[in-house]
Amino acid sequence: MRILTKADEAHLAKETMEACEHIIQEMGAELHDDLIQKLTVYRLSLDRLERTANDPIGASALITRMKSDFDDITLSVRAISRQLLPVNMEGHSFNNVIHVLCQNMERPGGIHIHFQADGTEQPLSPVARSNVYRIIQELVHNAFKHSSCWHIWVRLRWAGDTLVTEVEDDGTGFSHISENLSLLKKKYNTLAMRSRALGATMDFEKGETGLLARLTCPLHA
Repeated sequence: MRILTKADEAHLAKETMEACEHIIQEMGAELHDDLIQKLTVYRLSLDRLERTANDPIGASALITRMKSDFDDITLSVRAISRQLLPVNMEGHSFNNVIHVLCQNMERPGGIHIHFQADGTEQPLSPVARSNVYRIIQELVHNAFKHSSCWHIWVRLRWAGDTLVTEVEDDGTGFSHISENLSLLKKKYNTLAMRSRALGATMDFEKGETGLLARLTCPLHA
């Protein structure tokens, strides 16, 4: 076993702090850019509702819209809470856990997430299960935010002593691949750290119409 030097410890501490800061910034941006904006619009709708007290038809139409906006706000809160909560995987196969993740992240009437698993599932350590789960979650979330996609495909391929995980979207288009790769590099800290913790490799390339992310993870590292 290799003994960590002072330089190794310093580098590890620096990477850990950068990853924590990155997560905090991501969550802050999610709250500010998504949830707070939706709540602001909802507050403006309440003001408009007060002014339509003498217009029953206008008030009814506004109330219908506000109900839809409230449902959208609820979905945003639910999505943020899922990112923060620890994942309970006990008693479930990893294939089933990821399938449920895809179902929970799917947006009704909007983006569809398709799940596929091939090969015979192999045992994963708790650390590996958690890291692969979080990597998939972050890649799907990134596709939501940056690719303007309609479909996302999440694939698990169990191949002997290797698990290959792919997340592909159909929204970026070939002309925007470089831009999306640049965005990924800006937020690569957590993905890179989780990949290294697994002894895995992470690659990004052009898919059929969008961006394809591939995690290749040895099962017995």
